[in-house]
Amino acid sequence: MLRAALAGSPLPVVSPAGAEAEAEATDEGISLRVRCGRVLDEVTLRSYCIGAAHMAYSWVTSESLAVGTDGVPLDLTIRSFGIVRPADMPPVSVTIDPSDDEPVPGSDAVFAAVAAAVWLHHGTPTDLPVGQQK
Repeated sequence: MLRAALAGSPLPVVSPAGAEAEAEATDEGISLRVRCGRVLDEVTLRSYCIGAAHMAYSWVTSESLAVGTDGVPLDLTIRSFGIVRPADMPPVSVTIDPSDDEPVPGSDAVFAAVAAAVWLHHGTPTDLPVGQQK
């Protein structure tokens, strides 16, 4: 996210496994491109990418843990985390770049690329979460 902020625009992200992802967030939704080797099952890959995009979007816009003054979490229920409901998630379009390389997991690269794109779209505020409204 910091590299993208310094550049002032989304950058390609390469995961430790070698997957590459780029993302752009707009008021209309999130567009992402992923390259993670030979595709074993396109439906599964697309689903994992959308899941990683949902996690990144939610993390940047709304997730948090409520903690007391002593630093101990006050509530650890799923409902308390502030995860964006799927119905409130902006549309995500996924483009899969073909490759003959060995398959590698792509979701880490997608998560980082989408988090950076969403943060940039909100103006790189210093405090997270930024809120769902731009």
